[in-house]
Amino acid sequence: MKSRKKRHRPVTEYKITNTRRDNKVISKLHTLNKEIEKLSHTSGKKQKELGTHLKIVSLKKSVEELGGLEAYQSASKLGEARHGNLNSAKWVLQKLKEHNIRTDKGTKFKLLDVGALDYNYSKQQKWIDCTPIDLNPQNRRVIKADFFTFQNDEPVLYDIIVLSLVLNFVGSPAKRGDMLKKCTAICKPKGYLFIVLPLACLENARYLSHELFKDILESLGFNLIVSHNSKKLSFIMCQFSGETSQRKAFPKTLVRNGVKCNNFSIVLTL
Repeated sequence: MKSRKKRHRPVTEYKITNTRRDNKVISKLHTLNKEIEKLSHTSGKKQKELGTHLKIVSLKKSVEELGGLEAYQSASKLGEARHGNLNSAKWVLQKLKEHNIRTDKGTKFKLLDVGALDYNYSKQQKWIDCTPIDLNPQNRRVIKADFFTFQNDEPVLYDIIVLSLVLNFVGSPAKRGDMLKKCTAICKPKGYLFIVLPLACLENARYLSHELFKDILESLGFNLIVSHNSKKLSFIMCQFSGETSQRKAFPKTLVRNGVKCNNFSIVLTL
């Protein structure tokens, strides 16, 4: 009797239930998106010579087969649960309390939650006015929006900006720098920036370290208040001075090397 050939299924059709599969999905999507970003910036003449358009179409198809953003978000949600169920919102609220950061009577903090998986601050609505955005929302209360174009026509200033596992998903080192630069345009002076990154982005990258990342943030006017690491994540809380005159360029610079190092980097242009 002939055995039936198994139908190939995209990752989103499986229940992502283990760390190894989560990491595989996230890592593969990062690699594909970086390659798409790189090819997209190839000059028109070179694009024709290299058949770039066809390569981009092929890469995007691979992203779809992996489940795209939905697969990444599902893996990220489970990843949060594995870190003691300490998601970014709990950490943000904990740090605000620890540092006695409060609103004036009758006012609310305006908080922008970028790449929000859920509406995380519903219980704090009396003192936090949260705007959650994501490219592909999985919660009806999260606004479908691209951070890079969000509210560009009518800029809104925020007291708190949260970038939790967002910078590392941006495909281009220069766009990561642009993301941080936009934060300076929409963060109130004396406002706060909370960043969560995979620890490997800072401790096992050829072109980035804790110290270098701190220098990049300080050049933009974000002064480190506190940071700590879990087993796999790095948590960083900064305050915006409102001063950007010290801004300087940070090109891609080798800070460590090794066979097992990754190529994560952040490039900052003037």
